[in-house]
Amino acid sequence: MAPQTVIKTTGEEQKFSKTKLQRSLRRAGAEMDYAKSLTEKIAQEKDIISTTEIHDRAYKELRRKHRPLAARYNLKRALQLLGPTGYPFEQFFAALLREKGYTVRTNQIIRGICVSHEMDVTAQRNGKHYLFECKFHNRLGFRTDVRAALYIKARYDDLYEKFQSDNKHAGERHHMWIVTNTQFTSEARRYAKCVGISLMSWRYPAGKSLAELIDETGLHPVTALTHLTLKQKHQLINEHVILCRDLQKQKGVLKKIGLHGKKHERVLREAQAICDLKNNI
Repeated sequence: MAPQTVIKTTGEEQKFSKTKLQRSLRRAGAEMDYAKSLTEKIAQEKDIISTTEIHDRAYKELRRKHRPLAARYNLKRALQLLGPTGYPFEQFFAALLREKGYTVRTNQIIRGICVSHEMDVTAQRNGKHYLFECKFHNRLGFRTDVRAALYIKARYDDLYEKFQSDNKHAGERHHMWIVTNTQFTSEARRYAKCVGISLMSWRYPAGKSLAELIDETGLHPVTALTHLTLKQKHQLINEHVILCRDLQKQKGVLKKIGLHGKKHERVLREAQAICDLKNNI
């Protein structure tokens, strides 16, 4: 019999939902019949008490049956593994924007009226200019709070004054975004909406979330690969290989981190299979 409630990563309780689990499996690329059968199997396990346990059991089953599906299903946690610093997450997000047709630059120092600011990602498309501040967290239950939005608003105001005083940039409208791999607090959302800052988190806002952007572009981080150890994933990141797609172009990097023969080929096949998977929703 399915559990009545489960504990979220934030510590809150929520009702156990077969529909939600089935939808997440479908998003990962599972066919409907398989998503339904796996959902029913997990729902019959009596000792489940948290969403983390639901995820872990689904992931274990997917990894045993279909590793590329497991990699896609585990995507949120794969982003968490891009740490411990925020730099790889910034590079991954920049790649998503480039895939959508933006002209992108990372880690720029931009002069404001009062001080200089290091912007994680800047982008342009169709005459519009965007400033992105990336907030990376390596704990899934962590939420970016209103303090981050207050800080970004102060930075934006300083930059805006400088842009308006510069003939080269006067009249340009710069859109300010905060992007996180986890969630925002409700207070951060309210404040950002009030002052005109756009937010993007894992599932927010609907239609323009980080998860949906990844689905649209088909880009996945190397940390999603199930055939690699955590050490090997970090070695790839240290070699500036962030995307599964890039492994096909830089096959030699796998040998550089000690992967040869069948293991080398398994990783390449999995990377290609992940790129080929389609979202079923």
